[in-house]
Amino acid sequence: MKKINFNKISFLLILPFLLFSCEKWIDPDINIDPNNPAEVTVDLLLPSVQVDLAFQLGGDLMRPNAMWIQQLSGVSRQSLSYERFVYRESDVDNVWAVSLYPTVLMNCKIIIDKAAEEGSPHYAGVAKVLTAYTLGVMTDVWGDIPYSQAFQGSKELIPAFDTQEQIYAAIDELLNDAITDLAAQTSTLSPGSSDLMYAGDRGMWTKAAWTIKARYALHLSKKNGNAAYTSALQHLANGFGSNDEDLEFVFGSNNLEENPTYQFDRDRGDIRVGAKIVDMMTATGDPRLPLYAAPDENGAYTGAGPGSANGSASWIGPGFASPTSPVPFISYTELLYIKAEALLKTGDNAGAIAAYNDALQASLEKHGVFDQTWFDANKFTGATIDLATIIWGKYVSLFMQPEVFVDMRRTDLLQTLTIPTAATLSEFPRRWPYATSEKTYNTANVPSVSLTSKLWWDQ
Repeated sequence: MKKINFNKISFLLILPFLLFSCEKWIDPDINIDPNNPAEVTVDLLLPSVQVDLAFQLGGDLMRPNAMWIQQLSGVSRQSLSYERFVYRESDVDNVWAVSLYPTVLMNCKIIIDKAAEEGSPHYAGVAKVLTAYTLGVMTDVWGDIPYSQAFQGSKELIPAFDTQEQIYAAIDELLNDAITDLAAQTSTLSPGSSDLMYAGDRGMWTKAAWTIKARYALHLSKKNGNAAYTSALQHLANGFGSNDEDLEFVFGSNNLEENPTYQFDRDRGDIRVGAKIVDMMTATGDPRLPLYAAPDENGAYTGAGPGSANGSASWIGPGFASPTSPVPFISYTELLYIKAEALLKTGDNAGAIAAYNDALQASLEKHGVFDQTWFDANKFTGATIDLATIIWGKYVSLFMQPEVFVDMRRTDLLQTLTIPTAATLSEFPRRWPYATSEKTYNTANVPSVSLTSKLWWDQ
């Protein structure tokens, strides 16, 4: 009882101080965690978005696609299952529910909203380009995805899925708005060192936006026909003009700052270069091969056959799996292949050939291995080029880039590949499953699809 009485007395003694002096006695910022601020400025959010998106683009967003189109080969454990078409909802949960939605897209929305409040259109422009890009890579593997009703927190916990057609319209609108924002004469804040990709160069972001517009115009070739190619050519006129302008992310050499493929190979090591691309490059003595693949134990370049589980094949080479290897988002080389296809489809065969050869040269120069003799022997010299030649050239040049999976589906070249040994499906996957978390918490809205269901633009 004495203890209870003492507590009561103590409380009564200090009560006046609590009532009349609490603001002086208690620091109002005592509950603010400096390591988890409630408000984060746009200059801190932007690099976070860029790092996370680049890590996913060079990692989980790339590997399954690259194995299905046989640029890479899973040789054991989970990667071998992926190559054999075992790809489940749980396999995409981290990409969907941990990275792209809450980190990349949500932070981009915060940047855009803050930039509008602060009068900083230059930041908004960059964030809109990154939003459009992220929506593009997502819809090209999932199809319909939540967007217009997403990012509202507790106000909307079960957002509807926008159709892929609606997502493509949103991508184009975002890019148009970004181009306008980036051209603004005044901006309270403008990206500088916080922009880890272009160091705040608005001209480069504008060129990137136009080049991305060309990519997504081309994707609609089955839907829009000749208009898709015409639009792509119009957009390209404002796009990249050299390799130096590529939109890419360069990783660091410090621990946990390295390129995602480097980290994956170091920590997991169950992927090798695929036989399809190694055989194509070996046949011509392609000077890019030592950058694409590392010599095997016999000093040769050997690709793993689809589903073969050949762990003795070549590892991914230093051009793509060193600590500081860049992860490309979109490039001048890709622009030239888009141009070649668009010119071919609009009746300019000579222009298509010139663009194809320019693309090959740009790829060689990008990797620092341009050799005039080899180029002259391997550039296209025929009278008439065809679409397959352009797409297979792009297949080699855009090694380990998700865009190639789009091309292989869009042009129906995917079916020309060999089904992997012990595959669980009789045809190639054309899309990803929806994440476990989305199917659990947004059940009514998740579309019912299979791995072999075609996307909207693929029909």
